Amino acid sequence: SSIFDNDEFAACNCDGDVFDECGECGGDGIPDGECDCDGNVADCSGECGGSAVEDMCGECDGDNTSCDIPDLFQFNQSTQQAAYFFSSVTIDGQAVISNDWVGAYCGNSCVGAELWDISQCGGGVCEIIVMGDDGNEYSDGYCNSGDTVTFKIYDASENIYLDAYASENYPWLNNGFNLIDNLNANSVILGCMDGGACNYNADATE
Repeated sequence: SSIFDNDEFAACNCDGDVFDECGECGGDGIPDGECDCDGNVADCSGECGGSAVEDMCGECDGDNTSCDIPDLFQFNQSTQQAAYFFSSVTIDGQAVISNDWVGAYCGNSCVGAELWDISQCGGGVCEIIVMGDDGNEYSDGYCNSGDTVTFKIYDASENIYLDAYASENYPWLNNGFNLIDNLNANSVILGCMDGGACNYNADATE
């Protein structure tokens, strides 16, 4: 018998096309990045169409407890949130490493933190979700509409927190979606380090 006796390989039109794996005549089959004919993608556990995602510690379907969040970056989840995406995060113009963290603040309250491992982010662009005040006690002091959001970088290799400055500033809005080019911190701050001097700068490092 011929191979063409098998319907799987039989032409489905006069152009000699065959059915693809999704049953479409002359089709291209399952597109790259998808895992079935319905357009689903595999989650982090490999389940097609699954809902598991990696937590901020890089653990699939984790609960953010498998890694040590820096002390100053502890915060509570809120139902009011805004996303701040950064194309790059740097210290002295050099990209942070995968065990460095970014923290967000409204006033003196930490309102979000993210382990900045760009290998775990789409296109290498990571985001930090910034929490707002949703009226519950756990979110007292968190962001309200129009508040200024500030940022810090935790340099894990040096075990220090650095004030960081965004190339663009966007006030907090619930469900906000903010795209920012760069977040940079300077590890060297020039100034007087003599505590008895009239021009003493408590933040100076050199």
